[in-house]
Amino acid sequence: MKPVGKILIANRGEIALRVLRACRQMGIRAVTVYSDADRDALHARLSDEAVHIGPAAARDSYLRIDRILEAARRAGADAIHPGYGFLAENAGFAEACESAGITFIGPPARVIGQMGRKTSAREAAMAAGVPVLPAIAGGQRKQISFPVVIKAASGGGGRGMRLARSAAEMETAIQSARREAESAFGDGELLVEKYLEEARHIEFQILGDLHGRIVHLFERDCSIQRRYQKIIEEAPSPVLTAPLRERMAQAALAVCRAIGYSSAGTVEFLLAPTGEFYFLEVNTRIQVEHPVTEMITGLDLVQWQIAIAEGRPLPAQAEIPEPRGHSIEARLYAEDPSREFIPSAGTLHLWRPPSAGPGLRIDSGVEEGMAVGIHYDSLLAKLISHGQDRQDAARRLAGALRDLAVLGVETNREYLLGVLESEGFRAAKAGAGLLARPSAEPDPAGDFLFAAALVLHLEASSLGERARRPGIPPNYRNNPYRDPSMKLKVGGEEIEVSWKRAGSGRCLVCSGGRKLDVEILSCGPGVLRAAMDGIQRSFEFRRCGDEFFVHSTAGSRVIRRLPRFPAPGASAGRSSASSPMPGQVLRILVEQGQAVKAGDPLIVLEAMKMEQTIETSIDGVVGAVLVRAGEVVQPGQALVQIRAQETSV
Repeated sequence: MKPVGKILIANRGEIALRVLRACRQMGIRAVTVYSDADRDALHARLSDEAVHIGPAAARDSYLRIDRILEAARRAGADAIHPGYGFLAENAGFAEACESAGITFIGPPARVIGQMGRKTSAREAAMAAGVPVLPAIAGGQRKQISFPVVIKAASGGGGRGMRLARSAAEMETAIQSARREAESAFGDGELLVEKYLEEARHIEFQILGDLHGRIVHLFERDCSIQRRYQKIIEEAPSPVLTAPLRERMAQAALAVCRAIGYSSAGTVEFLLAPTGEFYFLEVNTRIQVEHPVTEMITGLDLVQWQIAIAEGRPLPAQAEIPEPRGHSIEARLYAEDPSREFIPSAGTLHLWRPPSAGPGLRIDSGVEEGMAVGIHYDSLLAKLISHGQDRQDAARRLAGALRDLAVLGVETNREYLLGVLESEGFRAAKAGAGLLARPSAEPDPAGDFLFAAALVLHLEASSLGERARRPGIPPNYRNNPYRDPSMKLKVGGEEIEVSWKRAGSGRCLVCSGGRKLDVEILSCGPGVLRAAMDGIQRSFEFRRCGDEFFVHSTAGSRVIRRLPRFPAPGASAGRSSASSPMPGQVLRILVEQGQAVKAGDPLIVLEAMKMEQTIETSIDGVVGAVLVRAGEVVQPGQALVQIRAQETSV
């Protein structure tokens, strides 16, 4: 055995903190790395040592093998843990560590090279007698049977993955997938496979030691996804029978034995509604969703990764604890589900996760006041529940999401709640690639209550300000109208709210034909408690410029007060395509003077490793391109100006 003395964690955020926690529990010294953007990040501050590795862009910092190795040398680390993402499945990185005499905590470079690429992993699976989906080579496009899925040959996490249902979609999907793969993994090679409709995504957790022993730690069901990336995972799968579980486990072990796998990894399958399963890929690293396996087995997978790297033997399969109960993980992302899950950047004005304890675990790398930027993945936290059965675990997780408070960025919190409480989830009907949607539409009264609370807060604040001014009588107004009103943008919806007083501390709030009798119970700095039609609610506020970030147990909203009248001087016959999010201009697809039709692509933006194509909403001619490739843009910033096409009568 070769004991590890100090580990450099070549990652950031939540997974860096997770590995750091395992190191401390084992009594191993650890050092982290950080970019310019992460200088004050939790993982850099909470480690004993942290080494700066470059600018904010991942390609200039976290993806720089030379800088990671130099950081290890400077810190005196004799081992590197890559976490997930970035260089975790980069065979060249593992090889460079081996050449430098540094222990790479993961599989050998040879195994990463073979299994980390989906093409060669398919070949290994077929050699082991495991069924695979039909694949399509580049020269066989005329024989394609749609739909197909285009995926990056390297990496994972849904990056570089696109669905094409027709030949018309194929070329655009390939180009977009290749760009995203090159950006995320530095490798644009693609694999095209037959797309399996309504399939479930089942993966088996594998551990292999350096003595030839390989065991499995049962399966995880990761079928609820958006943008081909998992958002809810659970263990065990709610649909596997004992015989099917055993067949799939043996298939996973067969693939790993065939190549002499070591360390932690997962073998992933697609399970068809008919019961057949097909090899999908191997992830040669720890997975984002590994906590659900830890919750049902009681094992620490990161500690086992380190122990395997030190040469310690694994227990026999028969000695692995049987699963206990059920565990579900939900990934909280900074994104807007109502706008096709585009990433959301900003400052976390409020961050209050629920308290962890028996049956609930919170893995996160963010804190209040932290800036959520455009350079990295938009994951804010993972909430993991454990219960005696699936219903118990789902209820506990939903309760934790309701207790979580976050302001400053849009999140998928309410979307996750809707999925967990939907009939489809309770019946375990969601399939891989199927964008899970809550069975019930969001209650429009929720937005109305937020808007009403904000109006009351503003009104209460202005009353308090007038009360402090000497010589101004109570209820004095210098405007002629009786019932004041204001226009608000609540999330993506514009509404007008008016109110009138109904006695001391009470008023009637009206919007869209609805009325609420409201009593202000208390109003302090950033907090309002009110009774609305007899129901008490507490609201927390943070103000940033013209925007209010409002939170209650019903959810969180960004609220902006709008001008009562249109801005003067608006030019007729012109339109501008604006950025829906903060991001970097990846490609400019048009030029000045070019004719465009509604729906034509104009600009490709990249934020948090995701691409977003901006399209024109009108027919016309490009009057001006207002940005440059590589430029970082802000939400609402005009990108391209379009002159409307004139029509003759």
